[in-house]
Amino acid sequence: MRWRIAPPAPEEMRRRFPDLHPVALQLLWHRGVREEEAVRRFLEPNYERDVHDPFLFRDMRRACARVWRALEIGQKIVIHGYYDADGVTGSVLLMDVFRKGAELMGADPGLLSHYTPHREKEGYGVRRETVEALAARGEQLMITVDCGIGCAAEIALAAEKGIDTIVVDHHQVPERIPECIIIHPWVEGETYPFKNLAAVGVAFKFACGFIRYAAERNVFYEPGYEKWLLDLVAIATVTDVVLLQGENRVLETFGLKVLNKTRRPGLKALLETAGLENGSIDTVSVGFAIGPRINAASRMEHASMAFDTLMAATPEEARVLAERLNETNRDRQRYAEKIMTEARCQVSDADGKKILVSAGEGWTAGIVGLVAGKFANELSMPVFVFGKDGDKFVGSGRSIPEFNVVAGMEHAKKFLAKFGGHPQACGLTIFGQENFDGFRRAIEAYAAEILSEVALEPALTVDAELKTSEITWDLVNTIAKFEPYGEGNPRPRFLLPDLELFTVALVGKTGGHVRLGVRGDLPKEIKLIAFNFAERAKAFAPLSRVDAVVEVGINVWNGRKDIQLKVVDMRQSEYASHPAH
Repeated sequence: MRWRIAPPAPEEMRRRFPDLHPVALQLLWHRGVREEEAVRRFLEPNYERDVHDPFLFRDMRRACARVWRALEIGQKIVIHGYYDADGVTGSVLLMDVFRKGAELMGADPGLLSHYTPHREKEGYGVRRETVEALAARGEQLMITVDCGIGCAAEIALAAEKGIDTIVVDHHQVPERIPECIIIHPWVEGETYPFKNLAAVGVAFKFACGFIRYAAERNVFYEPGYEKWLLDLVAIATVTDVVLLQGENRVLETFGLKVLNKTRRPGLKALLETAGLENGSIDTVSVGFAIGPRINAASRMEHASMAFDTLMAATPEEARVLAERLNETNRDRQRYAEKIMTEARCQVSDADGKKILVSAGEGWTAGIVGLVAGKFANELSMPVFVFGKDGDKFVGSGRSIPEFNVVAGMEHAKKFLAKFGGHPQACGLTIFGQENFDGFRRAIEAYAAEILSEVALEPALTVDAELKTSEITWDLVNTIAKFEPYGEGNPRPRFLLPDLELFTVALVGKTGGHVRLGVRGDLPKEIKLIAFNFAERAKAFAPLSRVDAVVEVGINVWNGRKDIQLKVVDMRQSEYASHPAH
């Protein structure tokens, strides 16, 4: 793996911020946070100061008025969600707020219902068949969450059937947008200042707007009600991999605080089944434990299972649903591993190409996205993986920063029946082997052109080079100010060069981990911990010299706190052959 070591921040940055730790300056510079106000907001996020007014969305007041009117006159409202964690949490959030609003207004909370399409049978977005079904059961207002912006024709049909629509979305904006109320940060002419919200973030702004709108009409939610919604925002802001800077950083910072003391029975039960403890939940917990369990519902069965879990009203109901969700996640893990094994046989086909397109009979649409993501990370290249069912190919794409998969699909759209998504992640449907082959040729040619100058090899980004003498509690406290970590603000990694390796000890129940004793520029030996490193450690002999990339953190054991240096990668020192060393 290639190590990509960030160059030092310019001296001008150091002159402007003389009171900041040099490592803080380095991290801020390479995260694009360089102006005085931006630095202050990044290091000291403040909810009241840094969260924008929801009415900066140009259609916010219209949207609030339409929901208010529906509740006031007894119209049926359906929240049409999406089947991933972003769509599920956004739908739960709005259901909470509008049902509570109905109670406070003296309206019937039963006016509100929820609809989420089946991932495989229906796919992404609003379908004509769904509109027909919703009209038949008397719905008069549809609120789409995490979908809808690409469904102009279907929303026009809804209008013909007497259903008004409010689109709450954040996906890429197509040429033709629906003629309805739209709350979407990216639509042309939108006045909202922060563009990178997840759909749950957009839903949260809608909720905040409605709470204020209700107060203007003398209907009052309990003080601080909206802040208790941030547990849901914290989940999908991570799982949807949106930029964790600006307003998202504030929402995630305070969302994690709420998530660690959530009042939702369903979320409490989900956290318990995942083995998570209140007070210890961070973005890693969300990304690797909470999000996958919510997403497992639609990948293996139906997203309504996750929706029902988060909406559970009692601990008893929540426990049953959370256990079922947990078992579904185990099934998802086993099935994903099976497909990975089968797909790996096709990886050799990518030799010399700039993109991998893989397909397998019977691979489910709910799992191919996971497989695509793993291969994209492993191969450091864009990947499309399809499940084939007869002449129907349902696929997902995952990419690297240098390649926009939505632009790639636009280039090959004549072969596609349906597609949509983000620059780094997408979904698509193809009918017929001929169209599949045509798509493969078109996307391979497009990738060859776009990535002609890009070296596709895994790379490890390193934020700075440190001496062992610089690893102090002051450094640890400085790094802590950069939490929470996520897209656009990864966990910092540091190069410790030219270490003398003294001891290599296997640790852990199965001896799969390694504790290394090394010495740098200080005579004192320090310890590194390398998880799942036992096999690789055999290549390093005691008294050899090594370079190590580490993450700096804290280890707590029996009430004692120590600085922990976790090895990310290690190699023979580049300095070892130099006479001076």
